[in-house]
Amino acid sequence: GGYVQLTATSFDEILDRARGGGRLSPDDGCRLINAGATELAALMAAASQLRDEGHRRTVTYSRKVFIPLTNLCRQKCGYCTFARGPHDPIAHTMSPDEVLAVARAGARQGCKEALFSLGERPEETYDIVRADLARFGHTTMSSYLREMCELVLRETGLLPHANQGIMERDEIAALRPHNASMGMMLETMSLRLHEKGMAHWNCPGKVPAERIRTMRYAGELNVAWTTGILIGIGETREERV
Repeated sequence: GGYVQLTATSFDEILDRARGGGRLSPDDGCRLINAGATELAALMAAASQLRDEGHRRTVTYSRKVFIPLTNLCRQKCGYCTFARGPHDPIAHTMSPDEVLAVARAGARQGCKEALFSLGERPEETYDIVRADLARFGHTTMSSYLREMCELVLRETGLLPHANQGIMERDEIAALRPHNASMGMMLETMSLRLHEKGMAHWNCPGKVPAERIRTMRYAGELNVAWTTGILIGIGETREERV
């Protein structure tokens, strides 16, 4: 991604349109993201103005306890420090007792939310995960997640927020009664990052169209959803836009 030289008029015109609630095109976004140091102060001032008008200046946060249901994953993301292989000594799928113990400890500390984070569909890849799921009475991690969300909500009152990667419509529908919200990072719209040697090589669940499809299902089911992009995994500025 090269730098785009902007005239003061074109740059100010884009900012004026943004301040007025106008829609910005991808080309506008590329012009803004490639802005030089001299335009940065004006860009930040416009962003601050829009923030104040849309959300005021109150910062909120979620008091949540982290529940890593499993750290095994079918994906092989080049930047991940969460997922573990089956022979890693800290590879683990939590039992219901472990889940409940962590949730109760969080509730005692004043937490209000239980963030379930887990690898994506690890049972498709690992025998050890299939064996663990069988012990817990399940065949899929999604089904087990649903039961654990229900358990935590019922026993502790913490509000579950499930983040398990791409899902089918019926999986989201099954989780919905037991989750205050759900989420999945879009991460990127770049297919280039799926090429060999790039961050998403051998990551079928990171194909942008698959993740958009999951989020479309969530919208159709009126599920409160958290998403975002990742910065610094090899994307260009234009791909961020």
